[in-house]
Amino acid sequence: MGHPVHIMLIHFPVAFFPMSLVLDILSIIYSGNSLSLFSFYSSSAGVITGIFAMFFGAIDLINIPSKEKYFNTALLHGGLNFLWIAVFAIIDGINFKNYPEIFIPNKIQVIVEFVIVSGMIYSNFLGGELVLKYGLGRKE
Repeated sequence: MGHPVHIMLIHFPVAFFPMSLVLDILSIIYSGNSLSLFSFYSSSAGVITGIFAMFFGAIDLINIPSKEKYFNTALLHGGLNFLWIAVFAIIDGINFKNYPEIFIPNKIQVIVEFVIVSGMIYSNFLGGELVLKYGLGRKE
């Protein structure tokens, strides 16, 4: 699009999802429902900002010719990040049934969130490679 909107927006879900994980871990340690509620807010903010980032990332992806050597990397980056946002959205949907009383998560939910955040580090590494190695999203 000539402006790095996608690159500007990705910082929000990249911050909100790990914060949600940390708050869930702390809510288990300290038995704090308020920490679970803040985790829900953080996760929801990550999903919402992630959807905007995905929208602009999809526009950037459409403009990459499929014959480019980095197209598959861009497709993998986008697909994985779509998956991470979708899983967090499912977790939020399950938690929303009890809103405003968000319960302390079980260990399985925290493990899933940990896997998502770990996977997000890898998929964002791919995004960084697209920007730094191939110059996508930058005007020169």
